[in-house]
Amino acid sequence: MNLTAIYEVDNYKEIAVEIAKQAYELLQLPIHELSREVVSTKYRSLLRARNLITASNHVRQKELYKGVASSFPSGFLQEYESELSEFDEYNWLKVLTRNSKRHVHPLRHLFLMHFLQQDIGSLVITSTDQGAFGTGPFPCLNKAAEHYKQFIIQDVDVTRDFKTKNLIGTFTCSCGFIYARKQSTDIFKIGRVKEFGHVWYQKLIDLSRGNISIRAIARELGADSKTVKKYLEPPIFKQDQQKVPMTVSKLDSYKAEFIAIVQKHPQSSRTQLRKIYQKEYMYLYSHDKEWLFNTLPAPQKLYNEVKTVDWNKRDIQYSNAIKTLYEQLWASEKPIRITTSLLGKRLGILANLERYLEQLPITKRLLEQITESVEQFQIRRCCKIIDNLKCELSDVKLWRVQRLAGIKSKDFKTIQPILEVYIQEGGIDEQQRYKA
Repeated sequence: MNLTAIYEVDNYKEIAVEIAKQAYELLQLPIHELSREVVSTKYRSLLRARNLITASNHVRQKELYKGVASSFPSGFLQEYESELSEFDEYNWLKVLTRNSKRHVHPLRHLFLMHFLQQDIGSLVITSTDQGAFGTGPFPCLNKAAEHYKQFIIQDVDVTRDFKTKNLIGTFTCSCGFIYARKQSTDIFKIGRVKEFGHVWYQKLIDLSRGNISIRAIARELGADSKTVKKYLEPPIFKQDQQKVPMTVSKLDSYKAEFIAIVQKHPQSSRTQLRKIYQKEYMYLYSHDKEWLFNTLPAPQKLYNEVKTVDWNKRDIQYSNAIKTLYEQLWASEKPIRITTSLLGKRLGILANLERYLEQLPITKRLLEQITESVEQFQIRRCCKIIDNLKCELSDVKLWRVQRLAGIKSKDFKTIQPILEVYIQEGGIDEQQRYKA
């Protein structure tokens, strides 16, 4: 005896029960416990912990899409009308993780929480997103300054290390001291000093005039002894602080050489000359910038080529794509109301359908023929229910049809005559079915 049908396993049961429990917990929360803005910042905090937020504070949508899709059994999201499309700019996952005014169904919030391995209780106590390094202020770590370790730096510049991919924060103080550290480093530890600043330099000069060793100065300034020695060597602290003037003959020789280069390449742009002759360019840029810019060819104006859209070709492409999708939707087991919005979102062309429909006559005519009003969709849904009931029952009752379709009585009375004809004759004319 084959008992497979009796013990058939529901692949979605375990995860569906878990989501249902979270939905119940969500309903127990006071209605104002979590606002949309607060929930959004909590999501960003959880995504940042999973390295799904970039240094520029954007969500890694591709990685997030793959992660969410892989955290559910195949077909689960489609079963709950939450299928994800990576190329759809309006899919519910992108709307949830962006600063958007659009609303998303609570069930889809629970799907995202499942991926983030959170329940309602843990989400409530999750702190809101404070950024990779917090909101500040941040401490100045210049030991030469009077405000050492005081929280006076207001902003942080976040970048990503090219090799390790770690987030790096750069902190700039008003005293000129600039330092950087990793996200995981203690706030009072310096990863690398980018600029010591004028306060640190002045303190170095003052200490060097006393009878103090290099190591003692290094300890006082919080720097390595080699660094102190380097900055005490000339010509860093010459009285006039001016560059040593270059010999006239050497500068003139570079100028003569560069004039020959420009004459040799009359069609080359400034950028091309700079890339090919880097040594000569940088030398002249450092010692006589004004002469260099006067000698270079005039800046070239860039003209962006305006691409003209072939609306006839696009009209045919859109109409063919819509026909294919329409046939799939019409043949689906569960009826779906066919609207311009649905077709546009599924195909990723909604913006063009809303703005440029007048330039797409074939597509416009097709949409007028196949899109449904609410009443038309109700009729189609009821007809499909009647067909299914006829396979099970000899006598189909309209009250049963109304209950299965979930249509309000006042709306059902409007379409009832059409359904009676359908039951009696086994079919109705398309124009009568869609008589609005």
